[in-house]
This record gives sequence, structure tokens and C-alpha cells, in this order.
Amino acid sequence: LKHSPPFHLSAPPQMLRRALGRAPSAVGWRQGIALADPLNSLRLGALVSLKDSSWLPQCRAMSSGWSQGMYAERHNPDPTHGRARWHKLDVSKRMEQDKPILGALNPKEYDEKHGRWWFTRKEEERPKLYTTIGRHARSKKLKRTIVRFAYKSKNLRALVRDPYRKRWPKNDQVGARFFAEFCLKDFEKRTMLETAHTLPLYGVACKFWRGKDAETPDTRGQFFVASSSEYRVRPIRGQLRGTQYHNGRPMRDGIAAVAKSLGSWRYEFPAGGHPAVYRPAFPRMLSAEQDAAEGEAE
Repeated sequence: LKHSPPFHLSAPPQMLRRALGRAPSAVGWRQGIALADPLNSLRLGALVSLKDSSWLPQCRAMSSGWSQGMYAERHNPDPTHGRARWHKLDVSKRMEQDKPILGALNPKEYDEKHGRWWFTRKEEERPKLYTTIGRHARSKKLKRTIVRFAYKSKNLRALVRDPYRKRWPKNDQVGARFFAEFCLKDFEKRTMLETAHTLPLYGVACKFWRGKDAETPDTRGQFFVASSSEYRVRPIRGQLRGTQYHNGRPMRDGIAAVAKSLGSWRYEFPAGGHPAVYRPAFPRMLSAEQDAAEGEAE
């Protein structure tokens, strides 16, 4: 059997053997191809007679996007057609969002104004997680196997969410405004105990309900009337018990109010209360008015 005139192949020997069915014969590369097996010559005679090598598999990079020179280079188009790179398609939007500062419940200016200081860690400012007011800090002499900064632990979650951390003010920060911090909080953040602490008899016989703002009236008949008040740490910890009303009717007596640890609490003095006891609220502090004027000027 004879073959057609010789031709040149640009494919490497390994790919040629793979394409020709892994023929066991020797392959010549000077003048042509010589196949020792006649069966292979009969089977591949038509292909060998071609003078070009377009029928052979060409070497190309994988279209996974990780090969060298796959993006915006000469003679090598982008497999994604300019839409996106493959290794960026799996990035979730949640990972791209900015993470909240660990333990930041208030702005830095507010915390340092009331003696809760911040520090810098890895070029990021975060508040110091002091222990809560009224409880002793863990001694440094104890065994360090139990650490309070173990992530995803109950102890760390309590420190991060605690709004009553210990305060270490400077000498010029100690004053009436410093001690009245919790009672002077915004309406949306002031809890029921903090609101009742500013009232006569600590809110006993007063009517409490929640509203969107400080002028929201009671329209649904859902309110709480306090009958006893007892504080362990004023004005942040204690018990305020009374009667819960629904649709203007008493439903249960001797219980604590629902959502007492949340904010937005309104109050109302009892009807017919003695004016010497249930007096009107004190006027605003002069320092508070000055701070408000400075904030508007800025």
C-alpha cells in the first residue's frame, strides 16, 4: 500500500498518536508518515491524503477563565464576553457589605462623652467591652481557659449587647448630666424603667403605653397601670408590676409590662392625682438647650 505525497504536521507526536487511535507503529516526521500496520493504513488512508492539518485537534487553553492570558489579551478573547470573570461570579452580596463594629451601640462621640472609651485594633476603631454596671469584673488571676472573648459564646454576646457598660469619665465630665444619662436618652431608646424613674413615686398609679413619638395618644386601649415599683440599681434594673389592659379592660394583675426593655414609652398621670405629688415635669436643662443650639448651628 502506498500513501499520498508527504506533508507537514504542526501537531506534537503525543496528540497525533491520540488522534490516530494510538497506532503502535513508529511515526516518521521528515518526509511523511510510515505506518507498519496495513490495517491502520487502510483505515486512515483518506485522512493522511489531506495536505492540511485542519482535521487534527488543536491545542487550546481551557475556557475556565484561569489559564494564562485569557482576559483582554491579544489573540485570546475573554470567554465571558466581557460580562464578568469566573472567579468573581460566586461572591455573595453579603460578603461585600461592610460589617458592623463589634459592640458599637452608640456613636463614638456619645460613648466617650459618658466615659465609655474606644480603642484602635487593626486600623479599626471599636468600643472597649467593659463589664456591666453593678457586677464585678472577672479577676485576672483566675485560670485563663475560660475567656470572655470567645466568639459565638453567650458571655461575649452579653458583652456586645449590653447597653449598661461601666463608665470611666474624666474629672471634667462628672456632673448631673453624667449621672442622668439613662433618663435623658432619646424617646425611642428609653426603657420603661428609665421612664418611670423620672416620674413621681417612680411611676406608681401612672398609665404607660407605647407610641411612635412622644405625642402619640392611646387609641387602642392597650396600656399598663403600675401598682408597685422596686429598683435594685437605679434607674436601669428593677421591677415595675401592675395591671395590663386590653381594649380598656383589665386582663391580668400583678405582672410586668410587655416589652418593658424596649423604648418609645409614653405616660400619663392618674386622674384626680394630688398636685403636690404628681407635679408637672421639670423644665429642660440649660446645657441640653445649648447642645441643641450648637447641633443646629453645625
